[in-house]
Amino acid sequence: MTTAMESLQDVPISSRLEENDAFLKELLGIGVSWDLIAKAFVFEDIKMTAYTANGYFLTIDMVLIVENLEMSIKEFVAQHPQGSFTLDELVNHLNVTISFVQVQIVKKMADAVRFILSGPLVIFLEGYADVLIIDTRIYPMRGIDEPAVERVVRGPRDGFVETMLMNVALIRRRLRDPRLRVELLQIGSRSQTDVSLMYLQDVTNDELVERFRHALKTIPNDMVAMGEQPVTEWLGKIGWNPFPIVRYTERPDVATTGLLEGQVVVIVDTTPEVIVGPTTVFHHLHHPEDYHSYPAVGMYLRVGIILASLISVLAPGVFIVLAAEHNHLPKAISFLGTPKPLPFSLGFQFLLAQLGVDLFERAVINTPATLASSIGIVAGLVFGQFATMMNLVSPEVLVFMGGAAIAQFATSSRELSSANRLMRLLLIVLSWIFGGIGFLIGIVFIIVLLGRTRALGIPYLWPLFPFNWKGVKGLLIRPPLYKVKKKASVFNPKD
Repeated sequence: MTTAMESLQDVPISSRLEENDAFLKELLGIGVSWDLIAKAFVFEDIKMTAYTANGYFLTIDMVLIVENLEMSIKEFVAQHPQGSFTLDELVNHLNVTISFVQVQIVKKMADAVRFILSGPLVIFLEGYADVLIIDTRIYPMRGIDEPAVERVVRGPRDGFVETMLMNVALIRRRLRDPRLRVELLQIGSRSQTDVSLMYLQDVTNDELVERFRHALKTIPNDMVAMGEQPVTEWLGKIGWNPFPIVRYTERPDVATTGLLEGQVVVIVDTTPEVIVGPTTVFHHLHHPEDYHSYPAVGMYLRVGIILASLISVLAPGVFIVLAAEHNHLPKAISFLGTPKPLPFSLGFQFLLAQLGVDLFERAVINTPATLASSIGIVAGLVFGQFATMMNLVSPEVLVFMGGAAIAQFATSSRELSSANRLMRLLLIVLSWIFGGIGFLIGIVFIIVLLGRTRALGIPYLWPLFPFNWKGVKGLLIRPPLYKVKKKASVFNPKD
């Protein structure tokens, strides 16, 4: 399919300002995408329209530059009282008289659109088939540390911040497509929280966009002032199902990739996390590190994360079942099912260990960074050595629960790892009460729950159910990027 920029190569710049304004309004969605600005000026009887992208400049700087531009044009026109001058002559004058910025001419509509989306001030003048470009842009940058959750060894270090305008600009910097739409909505009857709905007009399915737009416009709850979670719960009408139907990310590159695949991005003001949705369960098993490594390494990391997710759910329940059936175990693995007899039952020991892990996690989050290492030492002694010395839990229980906890934290998505924790508790309780039958019942329940889950109309277990062979290969294999030609069909993208 021809890209928007390629289709602009043969579009000329009209000498009539009205025609250029109408064309750009339709192409760029002026009036729909709130972050794109079109401002009309008249300096010394010269009509012009200036275009730029909000978020790429400081307001006070732009005011000074426009005032400087007006004074320079007045001075130039005074030197040419008959109005007989070329645009090149005007540019040469502006380059000398406008302070600190560069002025140049662009002769193609494609280049003008590219500059509008890149941040400079782009000025169309009545009577001229060329365009003035004044480089006023300042790229948005994160002034604090890199994203805390989705960290990578190699790759971009910029992350979203609490200001929606900055977050939109971070995505716009990576995706300079004129068909990127950014709709501004205010939600909440009292809070009137600013929310941006982002999608690619020629890629994202219209029905999906309308579903998001309608849900956002009808949110009555003022809890949205707290951030992104209330928005998600309203979008998906989430009840007691713990599995996440959207992905939260602090990384602009992840959000941009979602847009290119046909997903919708929702940016809520005052929060550094944006919503990318809808998602399947397997989207939560991918990590940005996959794409900042060579394909073979990325595939290994992807398989490792899938195994970690399974281990975090199954490990304790499997051990309880093995211990209950230790007389029937093969000799080679019989040692796994013979824990030291203790006053507390094996299931209760796992519940104690799970409670200890959860309390430790909360303590680390709520403890100042300077004391976090001390808390770790205390927790290691209390839940490790002393717990076994007091016969509260067996060493085997600590090993299996520790392995499950490590696998939980290794899972890419915090939301999915939290859901996996609840499923692990379910399997522990069922295996403790009913043995192997209870464990199987729990597995069937989890599979049915996943199968019945719909992420804003999208099958949650795609590409397994319904089965899609190309999608299954994409789960396990991180292909070389030059071979990736089609987007995930589950989103029904136009492109």
